[in-house]
Amino acid sequence: MIIIALITLPVIITPFMAPTNNVVFEQIHDWYTPMCHQLTSRSLCYFPDAGVGDCLPSNQLNETKIKEIQTATGTGYKFPVCARDVGIYVFMLIGGIIYGLTKKLDSKEIPPVFWLILALIPIGIDGGGQFLGMWESTNFIRLITGAIAGLAMPFYLIPILNRWLDKEKTTNKK
Repeated sequence: MIIIALITLPVIITPFMAPTNNVVFEQIHDWYTPMCHQLTSRSLCYFPDAGVGDCLPSNQLNETKIKEIQTATGTGYKFPVCARDVGIYVFMLIGGIIYGLTKKLDSKEIPPVFWLILALIPIGIDGGGQFLGMWESTNFIRLITGAIAGLAMPFYLIPILNRWLDKEKTTNKK
């Protein structure tokens, strides 16, 4: 849970800190560069006067990676990852909390893989269709497909991690 929180919390707080601490805003964007394309048209921005919304219209691919956007509603500060990744990270954290409330954190029981495949189908269809040039999805759809996948992940990652840690513990005792 700590690992998930350490990965997710910077994603959530970065755009909100930009108006007061641009150096940290820029640094966190740099940290996430290897993990995400960070395309502005596929990202969400925080607009201090209007809330969270699309940085740019998301129905047309725009190759820019601008971090601060000037629009009619004012300056927008981009999240350090795209809309789909925001959904994945935030809902991995939410899924981890749900996991902790519904299961033992030291459980090694992995759910049937069917549920993971089912959770990954929407992101696979949407991302695959975009990759093949069949359509350009909206940030709302990206966020939702990422959220579905992110919500499922802790139910597989936590038991797998528990199994691995248990195996390491057993190996080190020998």
